[in-house]
Amino acid sequence: MTVGLRKVKPYLYVYQTYAKQRWLGMTVFEVFSKEFHDRPAEVYRQAILKGRIKINGKAVPLDYVIRNSDLVENTVHRHEPVITDTPIEIVHQSDSVLVVNKPSSIPVHPTGRYRYNTVIHLLEYENKMNDLFLVNRIDRLTSGLVLIARDKNKAAYMMQEMRERRIHKTYLARVKGEFPADAIECHEPIETVEFKVGVNIVSPTGKPCSTLFKRLSYNGLTSVVQCEPLTGRTHQIRVHLQFLGHPIANDPIYGCSEWGKDMGKGGLDPKAVAMTANRVTAAVFPSEQELVDHDNVDDADADPIANCVECRLKRSDPIPEQLVIWLHSWKYKGDSGWDFETSMPDWAHESYQGDQQLVDRFWAHGGLWDGKAPGHFID
Repeated sequence: MTVGLRKVKPYLYVYQTYAKQRWLGMTVFEVFSKEFHDRPAEVYRQAILKGRIKINGKAVPLDYVIRNSDLVENTVHRHEPVITDTPIEIVHQSDSVLVVNKPSSIPVHPTGRYRYNTVIHLLEYENKMNDLFLVNRIDRLTSGLVLIARDKNKAAYMMQEMRERRIHKTYLARVKGEFPADAIECHEPIETVEFKVGVNIVSPTGKPCSTLFKRLSYNGLTSVVQCEPLTGRTHQIRVHLQFLGHPIANDPIYGCSEWGKDMGKGGLDPKAVAMTANRVTAAVFPSEQELVDHDNVDDADADPIANCVECRLKRSDPIPEQLVIWLHSWKYKGDSGWDFETSMPDWAHESYQGDQQLVDRFWAHGGLWDGKAPGHFID
């Protein structure tokens, strides 16, 4: 384990998922090349041809068309991204409920390239806990409260409370610029426009979405804002803050300069949505061409380890600043009488001066710390 970071030794893993609605009618090659950003299209082409990608347990041709109920499998040599080694704080523990303060950079549950480097697995492995049922989820880079039930019935009850809006959530964010002094209600609908990495925008065809905002402080450069989401859409707070012209100050996605000179304020021209989403994805994540340039995938055999692109690459470790955004799940309160709260993160205090480095190290590089994406390649 590198100082400050938690790493997992690469291991073989079989991804399995049933066909999603949006995949139906697409070829298997189209699904992998368009939906999964962490490998170039050529890697997926070879994986299909060599039989590492299967449908319903069988090898298929590149032009196989995905059908409803198809089971999609992909055998990979999984390299989990690193996370912080900051311990997970136990805020509350009882026979029925566990509440933790999640550090930034750790996903709450296995997803994508993460399995062991997740809150659920770390609690099972390090704290010897089992029967953990997530009630709420927060983004990987977001820190703060995560509610976990200790049995299925309690989980179902608390999730019902969440759906009926009987649980009230309060977040903290540090945003770019001087946020208005008066409280603001944002009711703009949100839609996912890039599924590979989950880029969302305000859109008239999106799902209903509401967030309340109140400025707590302003230091001449950034503002600390209290955020109360009334709905639970993906990236809701981040997208609404961007729409209002005050993205989270160190947000690598919604604070990226590829959104244009107004940084997405007021929304995007519908004609520019697809192009902008592609530019944002390309800016924040390593490009396909960069992967191809580092490895010749045409000579790969059917062994996923022998074919592993990651094994032949040298990636830099992320710097601490790349493992966090200034968004924190601060308070949760239930109508039934319970409430939980964490201490305020350092960056949320009015006296915090760490935002000064943003000018030269983040904003000057269009939303990339020191001009580099996390885990960039080393020649």
